[in-house]
Amino acid sequence: MSKIVSLIRLLVFSSTFALGSSSVLAESNWDGKYNSSFPFQMSRASVCPKYLPIDIEIKIENSIISGFIFNNGGGNSAAFCKLYHNGEIKGSIDSEGNFVDVKIKQKDGHSRKYSSYKITGNINSNLKLISKSKKYHPTSAFLIKKYDDLGSSIKSKLSNIENIKYPEEVSIKFSVKSQVEAQKKLDDVQSSIDMYLAISSVVKKQKPDLVKRVLRIVNEEISKLNKEKNQLQAKFSKQFATPIRPTNKKLNRTSFRASETFPKIPFYIPGSNEIGEMITIPRVTEEGFLVYRLDFLDPTSTYEKVRDSINIPHENINQVIDALLKVDEWTETAQENNLTRNVRKTALCIPTGRCNNKKPGVVSTEIIFQVYEDGSTAGRIQRNKGTFSTGYNLSVESSVLLSAYLTYMRDTGSKEFNIGNMSDDEVRSLFN
Repeated sequence: MSKIVSLIRLLVFSSTFALGSSSVLAESNWDGKYNSSFPFQMSRASVCPKYLPIDIEIKIENSIISGFIFNNGGGNSAAFCKLYHNGEIKGSIDSEGNFVDVKIKQKDGHSRKYSSYKITGNINSNLKLISKSKKYHPTSAFLIKKYDDLGSSIKSKLSNIENIKYPEEVSIKFSVKSQVEAQKKLDDVQSSIDMYLAISSVVKKQKPDLVKRVLRIVNEEISKLNKEKNQLQAKFSKQFATPIRPTNKKLNRTSFRASETFPKIPFYIPGSNEIGEMITIPRVTEEGFLVYRLDFLDPTSTYEKVRDSINIPHENINQVIDALLKVDEWTETAQENNLTRNVRKTALCIPTGRCNNKKPGVVSTEIIFQVYEDGSTAGRIQRNKGTFSTGYNLSVESSVLLSAYLTYMRDTGSKEFNIGNMSDDEVRSLFN
């Protein structure tokens, strides 16, 4: 009898081991290489006022996650800013796409005490980068995208992480299969540079306060895009053994086409891990009025990309631009006074006076300045529909860029609108 029992136990053990081995060795549905690049805004109490350019690279093989996180400091002067968020990523992913015990091992001892140490969330929606000190490193939501199947190992990058140079080796993660694709990608980058240059020339003609607050951030974007363009030219010319350069000679676009060229403004939903992108498009209503439509996009949606839209009448656009600049101005005030408590202040209400009267039938739009307990700040575009409110938060840099975007759209859109409204005689009078 004891031999029979032992035999049964052996068969059960063997079956369990075989099943377990096959499940472990089976290829995961998530196998591949993934990347995410996003700006990380530290709190205003930190020594890093400019955002940190985070680059996350992971490989998933048989449900095992390996990879690295990298940041080059983003032009901040403090030495610590280059040390945060640099290290190895290890963990696993379950059958539903959830990150399981995904940890970050920071290279620097100081960084291990304060910056990121784990990533949570689902690979199909939003992931969260979580740090030890939320006072200085707030939890940041981000999206990650697959860019390649398994092939060359990522281990060479991991074993040589000390020698990684940003952004030459890690910023370009996509591949192109033809010269046509390469040319289109390079032209798209050049179009964005041209758009920023056009915005810069428009901003320089504005009042001094707008020029002071906007040009620095716009010039930083131009510098970043020029660096990307140079990297792409070198990469593509080497790949196809022929010089590949942008074919765009100058920017000559309608305001509608310009809205597609301008890089989308990122936003996030406070209290959740949802993030998205926003674009602005000048429109003429059926009644003949010029409005600026803010479209809030959900990049993870398969069918309906636009999750919400807000129309800003042309007569209110200057107030919106000024209110967005207030976010930057009031951030400086909060920082100078070491403010670390929850404070909300409305910078603008459209129509005037309706934001304090939230009841059925009353619709309004607010631009809000927000300070959090960790000292970080944000701008917020809030739509009030009766007693129901929906808000979209913007970083300070995004608020300033949006003000520049709207300034350009205001001048371009209104010019097209005015020309469209002119009679033939009024158009002819332009040539006297």
